[in-house]
Amino acid sequence: MKQNSKSSLFLMELMISLLIFAVCACICAAINAKASINISESRDLSNALILAQNHAELIKSGKEISENTFYNDLLLATDNENDEKTVYSVVSKISSSENGVSEYSIEIFRTADKKLIYNINSALCP
Repeated sequence: MKQNSKSSLFLMELMISLLIFAVCACICAAINAKASINISESRDLSNALILAQNHAELIKSGKEISENTFYNDLLLATDNENDEKTVYSVVSKISSSENGVSEYSIEIFRTADKKLIYNINSALCP
């Protein structure tokens, strides 16, 4: 009778250990999924920031100053070979005022879902 009591106690300890392990595994899986989403958003924001800075420098250099809106689709490769290539759309709006100051805004969109990733507004003095 004593051996039966010890084996049932061992079985209970084993079940509790498995329960704790399963809860920890679920928590780790949720953290991993959230981290994957954060990595993707961070990569998009970093790429959008680089594109916006490059486009702002082109506007400041005087190469693309005009009073219109133009679109460029830019393809950026990702580090992971399994990822699809990400395409961003750059929308620039330039307007001049009476005193010669040009205001411009640059918006970076992810082309797949038309989500605004980054926006910059600035002014250019003559």
